[in-house]
Amino acid sequence: MSITIILLVLLNACGSKQVEQLSVSNGLIGSYESITLPGAKGSLFIIGGGSRSLSLMSGMVDRLSTLDDLVIVLPMASSEPDTSMFYGKKPLVSLGCTNVHGMNLPPGKFGTAQLDSIRSAKGIYLCGGDQSRFMDIAQGEIQEAIQQAFRQGAVIAGSSAGAAMMSNVMITGDQLLEPEYESTYKRLYENNAIYSEGLGLIQGAIIDQHFVERSRYNRAFTALYDHPDIPVFGIGESTALVVEPQGLSVEGEGHVVVFYPSKGRADSTGQLNFRNLRLDILVHGESLD
Repeated sequence: MSITIILLVLLNACGSKQVEQLSVSNGLIGSYESITLPGAKGSLFIIGGGSRSLSLMSGMVDRLSTLDDLVIVLPMASSEPDTSMFYGKKPLVSLGCTNVHGMNLPPGKFGTAQLDSIRSAKGIYLCGGDQSRFMDIAQGEIQEAIQQAFRQGAVIAGSSAGAAMMSNVMITGDQLLEPEYESTYKRLYENNAIYSEGLGLIQGAIIDQHFVERSRYNRAFTALYDHPDIPVFGIGESTALVVEPQGLSVEGEGHVVVFYPSKGRADSTGQLNFRNLRLDILVHGESLD
């Protein structure tokens, strides 16, 4: 059977289409509501790292209500947050946003005013770096403030680590079977991957970044084995997976690889095995709606 996305639609009296559900045979991708944080009204602009051209970042800006909307840039994933904040703000300002503010929040050095700004923001940009570094700071109050902004309709964008941290199940990149960090896994074994809790904006999927360029397929296969009921989205550099109430789509220069839910098994040595694994490879302009 060919790899097919089955689109269920309702036709209204005027003949227009409304997305009801995104599904695949033998594995549910789900609706916007089942993939994202319950009650969310916002959009996610998830960039797989690499260069961020103005044409790519316009995808975030165009989803704001006005260029005067409050946009917050959070750089805490970076080991050089001031530099990261500068380059996070730069394309947004270049595209005409007039109310962009960087906000570096070291552990314990933020208060009600900063959290209120995040909650009321119409756009939030999460800089790259180390997703675990960000979550060590954001777990709790900052995480809840970002979630509230998303529930209220904010556009949440992030690149590289800022992409990986959007899902509830967050790939840290670390491995139990390899003490030294590797840009991708060199093995397919059970009881290897180390996960942590991300921001939880994506509930029903796992996000990985720099995907094609760093050949992170083994990370995706391992994540599928460890979480067989949800898909894995591998996002290439200079490319965005866009998740919004209208559906899922791709913008940018590269690829998004979708690995559909699949149940694997491990042999007596712990090596992973899959049969009839299903995936799609999407490029700019393609969608799952």
